[in-house]
Amino acid sequence: MLIEDKLYQKIRSELNENIIDITKSKRPIINQAVEDLISGGGKKLRPFLMFLAASFGDYDKEKLLQLGSGIELLHMASLVHDDIIDNAELRRGKKTAQKKFGKKEAVFIGDFLLSRTFDIFFEYLDTATLRKMNKNVRLLCEGEIEQSEKRFDLQIGIKDYYRRIRHKTALLFALSSYLGAYVSGIRGQQLSILYKLGLEIGMAFQIQDDLLDFEGDERETGKVMAQDLKEGIVTLPVILLMEQEIYRDKYSAYNNSTLDDKVAKNIISDVKNAGVLKESRKILVVFVNRVKKYLAQLPENKAKRKLKKLIEVQMDRNF
Repeated sequence: MLIEDKLYQKIRSELNENIIDITKSKRPIINQAVEDLISGGGKKLRPFLMFLAASFGDYDKEKLLQLGSGIELLHMASLVHDDIIDNAELRRGKKTAQKKFGKKEAVFIGDFLLSRTFDIFFEYLDTATLRKMNKNVRLLCEGEIEQSEKRFDLQIGIKDYYRRIRHKTALLFALSSYLGAYVSGIRGQQLSILYKLGLEIGMAFQIQDDLLDFEGDERETGKVMAQDLKEGIVTLPVILLMEQEIYRDKYSAYNNSTLDDKVAKNIISDVKNAGVLKESRKILVVFVNRVKKYLAQLPENKAKRKLKKLIEVQMDRNF
């Protein structure tokens, strides 16, 4: 398992310490919110991917630690804002910032984390890379808005879904891989390969997350079964279900309307019995194979072996 990898454990520990240090504030609720997010057990996959991509070049560990912290702060800010939008009370068993401190305070906590992200990036990145990073942040925001606009839309198409998860999730993985490679002196085709590799890892990561929403153990995932569906977020298994005419007709009256518990339970049951989870997993394999295609184009080294292990874990994870 990835969690047993010594390099991963070391990076994760150093990132946690650095994030606490660089976000210290005179306002106790900010410090508490950061500690809650860290103790919630975030996987830190994006910074880990950054370090692995950097290992194909000549990197400065301190610079990577700061940039990895910046990437993780950006991710943490998006989680705080997500919880406000979703009115979520718990994240991995802990009270969310909006539940613990209030919605207004949580907005500012997320904004504070975002401001620290940009402090770091302005210090370590050149103008062209900052523009690329900023474009990714804009697209992330657009992905969040699209998800909000499409809540409870049971007729959403698979192309819309791919675009949404690309913007919302995959681009941050791609940016992590790109930044790690770029600041380590990698240019040209290899830089492009590492960016695309990160993008496909992000797509696979999100699809696996969406499968776990129906297949995962609540004790492992920290989420109730089909939480996304109950919040109106229509993911791949439901999209594939609604492509079948019998289910599209069955649930047509509920399109664009809040789902009560009975309807949600019926959809969950149909997802589990209609073969769409198996079909979703086949699509996941397509994206994993794309990752492997880009991996095959990279030189052999320890980082490449760890990337292969990361993909194996991705296919088998239950949290």
